[in-house]
Amino acid sequence: MNIAEAQTLCLQRNIPFYSYRLPGMREVHWGAQLQGEVAEFKEMRGQEEGFVIVPFRESPRDPALFIRRDLAFVDECRIPHAADLLKQHRRGAVWNKGPLPGVSQAEYYRQVTAVIDILKRGEVSKMVLSRSIQVEAEALRLAPVWFERLAGRYPEAFVFLVSVPGVMAWMGASPEIFLRQGAKGMETMALAGTRACGTGGAWGEKETEEQQIVSRYIGDLLDGFGKWDVKGPFTRKAGKIEHLCTAFFHAGHLSREDADCIRKRLHPTPAVGGFPVRQALQYLEQTERYNRRYYAGYLGPVGNTDEFHWFVNLRCMEIFPQAVSLYVGGGITVLSEPRKEWEETELKSRTLLDILADV
Repeated sequence: MNIAEAQTLCLQRNIPFYSYRLPGMREVHWGAQLQGEVAEFKEMRGQEEGFVIVPFRESPRDPALFIRRDLAFVDECRIPHAADLLKQHRRGAVWNKGPLPGVSQAEYYRQVTAVIDILKRGEVSKMVLSRSIQVEAEALRLAPVWFERLAGRYPEAFVFLVSVPGVMAWMGASPEIFLRQGAKGMETMALAGTRACGTGGAWGEKETEEQQIVSRYIGDLLDGFGKWDVKGPFTRKAGKIEHLCTAFFHAGHLSREDADCIRKRLHPTPAVGGFPVRQALQYLEQTERYNRRYYAGYLGPVGNTDEFHWFVNLRCMEIFPQAVSLYVGGGITVLSEPRKEWEETELKSRTLLDILADV
């Protein structure tokens, strides 16, 4: 049984599962929870392996989740009768209702203009406005194909397909580390400011300001957790676009308690919400008028030690039986122009739209 076959069986039989490929790696990991209900994720727990999914804003409808690793393999399953074991499990969960209607260009222009008016009042300095794009497709059948193509086309992204039937099903190719810890230490990043790949020359004032807001916020937040090496800002490619990036690295090991504290304080960063965070989120709820759900949250695997690899849920889409909803956004400052902001979201949408068009 290969990755695509395992994904297909789980999608057909409503089995919670995850699959992912880490940036710069070739191996694809797959895992599924066969027994019990998927638990809410509340804190790091030692010795349990699995996959964490945290929404943009937690709620009873959109909880943080932990898919336990009951059955797992890398690339090719050599566990005897694993496919038969999956076929013995079928859950009665129903899929979520259809996707929300996409946001038109005219409506997005109105929203950007409204956000700029808020920013001019001086209460917030940045807001990250997003929109959805609806595409009809046989998503459950094609999802494994899309996943394989995403993994091949974006080798430096975190590529994932994860499903908890009745709650969420998402796929994407994220360029942004939220928080990860391995043998060498812990790292995170400030990723903000966007332009077409290969533009060259100096970055514009708007993009530079946007990135500085995020990097200062993260640097201040990490200040109480030991010494962090800071690199950047530098240009980081992500498919057909590039961003300004500042990388933060802490050599050595941080405790599970410290990791929990950092992740709770870090999410959501100004890179996905705005700054000051609390005020920006309040205004976003009034302006966007839709629930982001797991878009701009974070997700990724947790090992059986204190190792974890979590990435921001960007360049992503929500999967429904006969359609998908893509989510894209961009940072708005007083220097923003509605046309350019729309063009930025169009560029970002190509990460997934090009994959959908190829099938």
